[in-house]
Amino acid sequence: MRTLFLGMLFVALSFSPGCGGYYLLTVPDQLASETGALVPVVRLQRNDFFFLALAAPDQPMRFRLYPTPDTSHGAVGQSPLRSANTDKMGYAGVHFPMSEKPVSGKAGLYYMKVALQDLEGEELFSAVPVFVWNAAKPVVAVDLDCLPQLGAVDREEAAAALRTIYKSANLLYLTRRSRRTQERAHILLAECQYPDGPVLLWQRQRWHIVREGRFRLPRVVVESRLDSQLPKLVEDFPKLRVGIGRSELAAKAFVNAGMKCVIVGNAWLTGSNIIHRQGWGDLAAAVLPE
Repeated sequence: MRTLFLGMLFVALSFSPGCGGYYLLTVPDQLASETGALVPVVRLQRNDFFFLALAAPDQPMRFRLYPTPDTSHGAVGQSPLRSANTDKMGYAGVHFPMSEKPVSGKAGLYYMKVALQDLEGEELFSAVPVFVWNAAKPVVAVDLDCLPQLGAVDREEAAAALRTIYKSANLLYLTRRSRRTQERAHILLAECQYPDGPVLLWQRQRWHIVREGRFRLPRVVVESRLDSQLPKLVEDFPKLRVGIGRSELAAKAFVNAGMKCVIVGNAWLTGSNIIHRQGWGDLAAAVLPE
């Protein structure tokens, strides 16, 4: 039995990523208003025990904004560098006043690169889109997980409806899927001909800002509990008044945030702030803000 166990352990170690493990960096899409601030919160973990990803504390993370997808060293138009060490849970966050944003190559769309080089010289980075919107423009939230996928008979109808809405309002998407599927989510939107927009989790890690030191510089403190994204989004974008979904969970989240919810199908869902539409074809008339 002991020989069998040692043999299995040897095989497992042979296929592990080395005795030092490897890092897992989670960086979500970013969204901010033009006159506000961007507060990106990322998480760094290290896989040292096969499938167990542990928090990687006290690691220096570097944050920088770019006007185009080129986030290489020395890229033109990059913003000042921000940095923060990960906390005991592996989280790090910084404060970017939007007054310091570079001139974007495409209006309202930027890119953020988050990078690490640890004391052993190991490097990794992640680059994500940053959507910066005028808070005076209407915004509509969409439950990404309810949208018809490729091959669905009503996919084209749904895509046409969202494109009509997009002419008058920005679109953001909410999902319960892992952040690591975020890049795939943007590919899916493009394949299905849905308008692009930030893909956010329904819940995020709660954070607050403290100002310390002689110059009262802001520091982001990440808390251990999760919060709904919607109340902060409604605060930043007062014209975020409508959400589109098909599930009871989505309807409850939208209504709790003080929004109207447009439900496609599922007539059994009822409530004072719920509007029903039988199909995607008559969606736009109910969603376009006044």
